Amino acid sequence: MQADAYAAGTIVNALATGYGSAFGLDLKIKVKLSVEEDLKENILIEDGREVRDKVLDFVLSNFKIKAVVEVKSEIPKGCGLGSSSAFMNALLLAIFKHTGRRLYAHEILRLNSQYSLKMGISYTGAFDDASASLLGGIVVTNNYKMELIEWTFKNADAVVLIPEWDRGEVSLEKIRRDTELVKRAIKEALNGNYKYAMIYNTIYYCDKIGYPREVLERVKDLECCCGLSGNGPAYVAFGDDLKEVISIWNDYGKV
Repeated sequence: MQADAYAAGTIVNALATGYGSAFGLDLKIKVKLSVEEDLKENILIEDGREVRDKVLDFVLSNFKIKAVVEVKSEIPKGCGLGSSSAFMNALLLAIFKHTGRRLYAHEILRLNSQYSLKMGISYTGAFDDASASLLGGIVVTNNYKMELIEWTFKNADAVVLIPEWDRGEVSLEKIRRDTELVKRAIKEALNGNYKYAMIYNTIYYCDKIGYPREVLERVKDLECCCGLSGNGPAYVAFGDDLKEVISIWNDYGKV
């Protein structure tokens, strides 16, 4: 049984307040589920390489199945593009198809968030990333309540910067202190002002985590929406003409 899901770019990171906003990115993950009940242990094959994975074991055990799971992904791991949420979405979709369960988006998204919290792979359950990954478009969510507040569509080109520096240290105590700027970001997202939502969000989280603002400063006046994605270190931008963004961001890493 096969299923796909997609990456997610950040408009507002939910870590500070529980409210988040994200958009679907056309970077795909494909999962193939082959249930074999006589297996002694589950097998995960990522891009042709066999690996052990506690998340896979946990999810499959909840459905009382053993399986070989093959994954092919275009989504860079551990850089703020929702790779874990996308994997969970695709895995749950494949399991639902195998078991004959109806594909209710909200049931899949709630399970995604619940499992992510239980396995400690997300601080908030990443309901925003999961929703953008599964549904596409732009979402605004309350992650603590696992609620989809707003879901809209916008077609645009997008670019991702994977910078040369590593992921910064995330301090929840620091991030959840003095959150006025990120609250303004959520208000802008709810009003459809994604450009300013991303600017405020990026200033806030770059200062809290320790990333350079320069990546944003050099492109924020262009005709695009741009900013830090997730907890970084990736940056994302979307708009109608991103040639200048690409040219500038080439200075900082892989675009």
